[in-house]
Amino acid sequence: MAIQTGSTAPDFTLPSHTDQKVSLASFRGRPVVVTFMPFAFTGG
Repeated sequence: MAIQTGSTAPDFTLPSHTDQKVSLASFRGRPVVVTFMPFAFTGG
């Protein structure tokens, strides 16, 4: 899925490091930076 720069990100929900579910919609109206990191030692 390609997203254009400046467009609205689709809503998603993921587990946090504390296993609580976090939804992008819960941050609506506030600036958010989303980063994704691969697991350690996955070779990719």
